[in-house]
Amino acid sequence: MTERAWHLLGAALLVTAAVAITWLGQPDADSKWRMLAPRLEPMLENRSVVIEPAELLTLMHNNYIDLRLIDVRTESDWNRFHLWGALHAPLHALAQHTGSLSDLPDNGVIVFVSNDETAATLAWKRTMATAMQPNAYILAGGINRWLNEFASPPGESEPGPDGTLRAYSGWALGARHPAALPDLHATEDRTLQPKVRLQKRVVRKGGCG
Repeated sequence: MTERAWHLLGAALLVTAAVAITWLGQPDADSKWRMLAPRLEPMLENRSVVIEPAELLTLMHNNYIDLRLIDVRTESDWNRFHLWGALHAPLHALAQHTGSLSDLPDNGVIVFVSNDETAATLAWKRTMATAMQPNAYILAGGINRWLNEFASPPGESEPGPDGTLRAYSGWALGARHPAALPDLHATEDRTLQPKVRLQKRVVRKGGCG
C-alpha cells in the first residue's frame, strides 16, 4: 500500500471514529428523560401539564396563539377522527417533526393528543427531554374524553384496552365531523381553571393589552 493510501485510510478511520464517538455520546430521548425525571415527573404527578378539553377548545378558537396540536395516534385512528388543525405525528415518527416541536414562538403552545393519555404522555416526555419546551401539554382523557364531551349525541365509551379508540367505530371522517372543532359556546357551562401559561403576554391589536 502506498504512503498516500495509508494517509487516506488513516483519515477515513479518524472520521469514522469521530462519528461513532459523537453518535455514542448522544443519549437518546429515553436516557435523557431518566436524567430529567426527578425535575419533570412532578409536573405529571400533579397534572399541571394536563389540560382539560374545555381549555384546549378555547385555545383552538384563540387566533392570537400559535397552537401546535400533535396527534400521536395510529393512522387508522387518525383517519376515523382527529381534531381540526392537528398534525399527525405517530409516536414512532415523532423525531421527524422537530420543527413543530422545537421552533416555538413566545405565543406558542404544544398539546399532545392520543386516544387516552398514555401515548401523549410518552410524547411529552420525549419532547421535554430533547427540546425542553416549557409550553408543552397533554390533553386530559385524550380523544375518547373529547368525543364524550363534545360529540352530539354523546358517545358510549366501550370498555377496552388502554390506548384504543373505544367509541365511534363506524366513523371515517377525519376532521370533517363537527366534534373536530366544536363551537366555543360548548364551554359556557364548564368551570375552567386554565393551566396554559404563555412565555410572552399576547396583546390583541387595537386593544390596551
